[in-house]
Amino acid sequence: MSGAVGVASDAGTRVLALSGELRHDNAAALEELIERWFESDSIEINEVIIDLNALQFMDSTVIGMLAAIARGLNQHGLGKAVVFSTRAEINQLLHSLRLDEVLTVVESDTAAATELVPTQLHSERGQVSADVILRAHERLMELSDSNRAAFQPVVELLREELGR
Repeated sequence: MSGAVGVASDAGTRVLALSGELRHDNAAALEELIERWFESDSIEINEVIIDLNALQFMDSTVIGMLAAIARGLNQHGLGKAVVFSTRAEINQLLHSLRLDEVLTVVESDTAAATELVPTQLHSERGQVSADVILRAHERLMELSDSNRAAFQPVVELLREELGR
Protein backbone atom coordinates (compact mmCIF):
# COMPACT_ATOMS: atom_id res chain seq x y z
CA MET A 1 0.00 0.00 0.00
CA SER A 2 1.28 3.46 -0.84
CA GLY A 3 0.68 6.64 1.06
CA ALA A 4 -0.85 9.97 0.22
CA VAL A 5 -0.50 13.45 1.62
CA GLY A 6 -3.33 15.89 1.08
CA VAL A 7 -3.53 19.56 1.98
CA ALA A 8 -6.31 22.15 2.07
CA SER A 9 -6.62 25.67 3.40
CA ASP A 10 -9.30 28.20 4.14
CA ALA A 11 -8.35 31.60 5.49
CA GLY A 12 -6.02 30.87 8.41
CA THR A 13 -6.90 27.18 8.73
CA ARG A 14 -4.59 24.55 7.24
CA VAL A 15 -5.68 20.92 6.96
CA LEU A 16 -3.20 18.12 6.40
CA ALA A 17 -4.52 14.62 5.69
CA LEU A 18 -2.12 11.67 5.78
CA SER A 19 -3.25 8.28 4.54
CA GLY A 20 -1.93 4.83 3.70
CA GLU A 21 1.68 4.02 4.53
CA LEU A 22 4.01 7.01 4.66
CA ARG A 23 7.76 6.65 4.72
CA HIS A 24 10.78 8.90 4.29
CA ASP A 25 10.21 9.06 0.52
CA ASN A 26 7.05 11.12 1.21
CA ALA A 27 8.88 13.53 3.50
CA ALA A 28 10.21 15.92 0.85
CA ALA A 29 6.69 17.09 -0.04
CA LEU A 30 5.84 17.50 3.64
CA GLU A 31 8.97 19.49 4.36
CA GLU A 32 8.33 21.82 1.41
CA LEU A 33 4.81 22.41 2.66
CA ILE A 34 5.96 23.12 6.21
CA GLU A 35 8.65 25.50 4.97
CA ARG A 36 6.03 27.45 2.96
CA TRP A 37 3.70 27.59 5.96
CA PHE A 38 6.32 29.03 8.32
CA GLU A 39 8.85 30.76 6.04
CA SER A 40 8.09 34.35 7.05
CA ASP A 41 7.33 36.27 10.21
CA SER A 42 3.92 37.24 8.84
CA ILE A 43 2.51 33.76 8.35
CA GLU A 44 -1.17 33.47 7.52
CA ILE A 45 -1.98 30.52 9.76
CA ASN A 46 -4.04 30.55 12.90
CA GLU A 47 -4.74 26.81 13.20
CA VAL A 48 -3.56 23.50 11.80
CA ILE A 49 -5.71 20.37 11.66
CA ILE A 50 -4.03 17.04 10.93
CA ASP A 51 -6.18 14.08 9.93
CA LEU A 52 -4.50 10.71 10.57
CA ASN A 53 -7.67 8.60 10.48
CA ALA A 54 -6.75 6.94 7.15
CA LEU A 55 -3.08 6.53 8.06
CA GLN A 56 -1.91 2.93 8.37
CA PHE A 57 1.80 3.53 9.07
CA MET A 58 4.33 6.36 9.29
CA ASP A 59 8.05 6.08 9.78
CA SER A 60 10.15 8.28 12.05
CA THR A 61 10.95 10.76 9.27
CA VAL A 62 7.25 11.47 8.73
CA ILE A 63 6.75 11.68 12.50
CA GLY A 64 9.55 14.24 12.54
CA MET A 65 7.54 16.32 10.08
CA LEU A 66 4.67 16.41 12.59
CA ALA A 67 7.17 17.64 15.16
CA ALA A 68 8.26 20.33 12.67
CA ILE A 69 4.67 21.57 12.42
CA ALA A 70 4.44 21.75 16.22
CA ARG A 71 7.73 23.60 16.35
CA GLY A 72 6.69 26.09 13.65
CA LEU A 73 3.44 26.88 15.43
CA ASN A 74 5.26 27.29 18.73
CA GLN A 75 7.91 29.57 17.24
CA HIS A 76 5.19 31.86 15.90
CA GLY A 77 3.29 31.94 19.20
CA LEU A 78 0.35 29.96 17.86
CA GLY A 79 -1.58 27.17 19.55
CA LYS A 80 -1.02 23.47 19.12
CA ALA A 81 -2.05 21.66 15.95
CA VAL A 82 -5.08 19.42 16.43
CA VAL A 83 -4.52 15.82 15.35
CA PHE A 84 -7.50 13.55 14.72
CA SER A 85 -6.78 9.83 14.88
CA THR A 86 -8.99 6.86 15.61
CA ARG A 87 -6.24 4.26 15.07
CA ALA A 88 -4.98 2.91 18.40
CA GLU A 89 -1.52 2.03 17.06
CA ILE A 90 -1.01 5.53 15.64
CA ASN A 91 -2.20 7.11 18.90
CA GLN A 92 0.12 4.89 20.90
CA LEU A 93 3.03 5.98 18.70
CA LEU A 94 2.17 9.66 19.14
CA HIS A 95 1.97 9.22 22.92
CA SER A 96 5.15 7.15 23.21
CA LEU A 97 7.17 9.75 21.28
CA ARG A 98 5.67 12.56 23.39
CA LEU A 99 4.02 14.23 20.41
CA ASP A 100 0.86 14.47 22.50
CA GLU A 101 2.71 17.11 24.54
CA VAL A 102 3.20 19.41 21.53
CA LEU A 103 0.08 18.47 19.55
CA THR A 104 -3.53 18.15 20.70
CA VAL A 105 -4.46 14.55 19.93
CA VAL A 106 -8.20 13.93 19.53
CA GLU A 107 -8.99 10.26 19.28
CA SER A 108 -12.03 10.65 17.02
CA ASP A 109 -13.03 11.15 13.40
CA THR A 110 -12.65 14.51 11.67
CA ALA A 111 -16.10 14.60 10.06
CA ALA A 112 -17.25 17.49 12.25
CA ALA A 113 -13.88 19.24 12.28
CA THR A 114 -13.76 20.60 8.75
CA GLU A 115 -15.52 20.47 5.43
CA LEU A 116 -12.35 21.19 3.46
CA VAL A 117 -11.27 18.47 1.07
CA PRO A 118 -7.50 18.05 0.86
CA THR A 119 -5.85 17.93 -2.56
CA GLN A 120 -2.89 15.67 -3.30
CA LEU A 121 0.48 17.13 -2.33
CA HIS A 122 3.55 16.57 -4.50
CA SER A 123 7.18 17.49 -4.02
CA GLU A 124 8.95 19.97 -6.29
CA ARG A 125 12.30 18.57 -5.17
CA GLY A 126 11.61 14.97 -6.09
CA GLN A 127 13.41 12.41 -3.94
CA VAL A 128 13.87 12.95 -0.25
CA SER A 129 17.38 13.88 0.78
CA ALA A 130 19.48 12.78 3.72
CA ASP A 131 19.18 16.37 4.98
CA VAL A 132 15.38 16.03 5.22
CA ILE A 133 15.71 12.77 7.14
CA LEU A 134 18.33 14.28 9.45
CA ARG A 135 16.22 17.37 10.25
CA ALA A 136 13.15 15.22 10.93
CA HIS A 137 15.03 13.07 13.43
CA GLU A 138 16.66 16.09 15.09
CA ARG A 139 13.16 17.50 15.67
CA LEU A 140 12.06 14.25 17.27
CA MET A 141 15.09 14.29 19.56
CA GLU A 142 14.08 17.75 20.82
CA LEU A 143 10.81 16.41 22.25
CA SER A 144 12.17 14.28 25.09
CA ASP A 145 15.17 12.57 26.62
CA SER A 146 13.81 9.16 25.64
CA ASN A 147 13.50 10.31 22.02
CA ARG A 148 17.03 11.68 22.20
CA ALA A 149 18.34 8.30 23.32
CA ALA A 150 16.30 6.42 20.69
CA PHE A 151 17.20 8.59 17.70
CA GLN A 152 20.76 9.68 18.59
CA PRO A 153 22.38 6.75 16.70
CA VAL A 154 20.39 7.55 13.55
CA VAL A 155 21.27 11.24 13.76
CA GLU A 156 24.95 10.52 14.36
CA LEU A 157 25.06 8.14 11.39
CA LEU A 158 23.35 10.66 9.11
CA ARG A 159 25.66 13.46 10.25
CA GLU A 160 28.65 11.23 9.59
CA GLU A 161 27.38 10.37 6.10
CA LEU A 162 26.77 14.04 5.37
CA GLY A 163 30.21 15.02 6.68
CA ARG A 164 28.93 17.20 9.52
